[in-house]
Amino acid sequence: MKGLTKRLSCFAMAAIMIGSLAACKKSSKAPSGLTDAANNVMEALIGRNEKKLKKTGDFSEGSLMTIDLMKDCDAISAVMDKATFEIDEDSIKESKKGTTVKVVVTLPDAGAALEDAEDEDEFIDAIKDQKEKSYTKIDLTLKFAVDEEDYTLTNGDALVSDLFGGDLEKVNAAFGKIKGLPDPTEEPPTTQSLDDDPTPTPRPTDPPKATSNEYDVIVYQDDKTVIHFNKVDSDGVHFTVDNLAAYEVTVQCDSLAIDGISILDYIMSDKVSAGTSAEVVTKCELEIIPQQIGTVSGQLNIVDFDDYSNTYPALFDTTVIDSSVAPAPAPTGTLLYSDDYLQVYFKELTGDGAVFEMVNPTAQDVEPRITALAINGRNITDPTWYDCELAPHSMGNLVTIQDDSIDPSEAVGTISAQFEVNNDVSQYNTYYATVNTTVIDANVTVTPPALEGTVIYEDSNVKITCVGLSPEGPILGVENLTDVGIIVQAESLSINMVGIYDVYLSYYTAPHSVSRFLAEGEVDASQQVGMIGGAFIIANPAERKGNYMVHLDNVVVDASVTVAAPTATGTLLHEDKNVKIYFKEVREKGIVFDVENLTQYSLTIQDRGVLLNGVEPGIATLSDSCAPHSVTEVMLSCSPDTSTPATTISVNFAIFSWDDSIKHYEVELTDKAIG
Repeated sequence: MKGLTKRLSCFAMAAIMIGSLAACKKSSKAPSGLTDAANNVMEALIGRNEKKLKKTGDFSEGSLMTIDLMKDCDAISAVMDKATFEIDEDSIKESKKGTTVKVVVTLPDAGAALEDAEDEDEFIDAIKDQKEKSYTKIDLTLKFAVDEEDYTLTNGDALVSDLFGGDLEKVNAAFGKIKGLPDPTEEPPTTQSLDDDPTPTPRPTDPPKATSNEYDVIVYQDDKTVIHFNKVDSDGVHFTVDNLAAYEVTVQCDSLAIDGISILDYIMSDKVSAGTSAEVVTKCELEIIPQQIGTVSGQLNIVDFDDYSNTYPALFDTTVIDSSVAPAPAPTGTLLYSDDYLQVYFKELTGDGAVFEMVNPTAQDVEPRITALAINGRNITDPTWYDCELAPHSMGNLVTIQDDSIDPSEAVGTISAQFEVNNDVSQYNTYYATVNTTVIDANVTVTPPALEGTVIYEDSNVKITCVGLSPEGPILGVENLTDVGIIVQAESLSINMVGIYDVYLSYYTAPHSVSRFLAEGEVDASQQVGMIGGAFIIANPAERKGNYMVHLDNVVVDASVTVAAPTATGTLLHEDKNVKIYFKEVREKGIVFDVENLTQYSLTIQDRGVLLNGVEPGIATLSDSCAPHSVTEVMLSCSPDTSTPATTISVNFAIFSWDDSIKHYEVELTDKAIG
């Protein structure tokens, strides 16, 4: 079922949920509607969710098709799983024509990983092993038309091209072939005349395909389209579409269920000429093909690539094909959650992960996705965000694929979890289904896991501990003390007053669970931890107003460790009461600075333009956070000319803290000598 995998990085989702804290800098320039609109666009782009993209603004069907193809490529998913974005509210420009805002997307260097990869598995491994300091940045400009407080994206095609062109397009071409479609780069097979070989090898006879009875039952009709259900065989589910319109349409599948069981892994994109009828097939693999079909439900999309206004969904609720067939069996397992739009049952642990049975009791599509999961009080570090599109009045299994943190032989006593549910029929559209600690088997003795390490922060919602160091970064413990799923995100971190460049930690935690997380970032793992500093965002995705940031000003972890204040190196460019900024050196991938944070708050430093020796060094981006009272090496990513010694630099910095503990201000430096 990999073909339907859709994940967003936790960082990106935290940014979306936190609003003014993690997603963008809070400023008087930024209307909340614009912030929400930009977040919605970026969430849908990074998640390659064409359904949500359609709601944000103007995208051609060609761009939506690109998104759909990218969604089905595991190699692209490996890259986008690690993608993050940051909205620059200070870049907002408003005019009579509309509003623009800039966004920086940071993601693995797919081109570098592609160079040495001989197959898709090697590429995915290279992406997993790539350090964040090697990531690349893509600058996007979002353009919106404004109607009162409503913001509608107007340059969707350009964003798709900018984000998914270049290296990602090459990756998709290399590994993103869709099953059943020809590869246009391959040469057609050569044919041999019978005259060349008087005794040609007989062509093997294919075994007969397993197939259901054939039917002709109308499941949907309007003045433009009539859809007939025909049969199910080993190729998939067959329909005949009567196109009554005067233009060609492409039929795609959004959801589909046979006999009340949703099909979760499918491919479909078939053309039907104007004024004709044609067979279309939802390609999928069914374990068992029934002889008789009882019911069908789902949604096929009727797409006009030349005129998007003619595109619409053809939704059909449960349609009886053969009334003699017994209805779908009742769901099995322990009921964890139920509302008007979704029921969630826990079934079992397997070698693939935790298995949930999801039931859609509505006449619309419902799309549940796992965000957090804890078994016996132990939070699963990063359950795969697996897409599960349920057709009307159907059920299907959602399997949370994960690393080795789940032992399938473990006896499950309790579970807590959180699911994001997308449902157009609900007044919330997207909402969170929270499963507080639920007993699965009362006979299992559950001993809550102990929170490891030294407590460095504690409040009524969360405890955070320092467990130790690894070469990949600090190891932290987190205990969620609440009845909801919360996100814990590191905005900055320092060890012994030395900041960690571009640290990454952003994970969901299930209600009342204990976690062990790696904060990715290069550190000297041989040192003893005397102090730890930084800032964390504590976010409840279901209730943004309660989100907050905490600043840790060098909390003592081990008083016996002597910590000497680090010394910044390089040419001092700027000094004020909050910060000292030093130029260090020019590297192939950017310009390096030492930043000394003189405050008790986590500071973020961004660039607003740079000239090196009077020349722009290509597209330049800097947005890094520095822990309280620490020295952090940061890099302004760009493409400088390293063949000529750097003698002068002109650079404008923006300095602030995300929660406005340090109000935003800008520093303009012109022709500073650095030679």
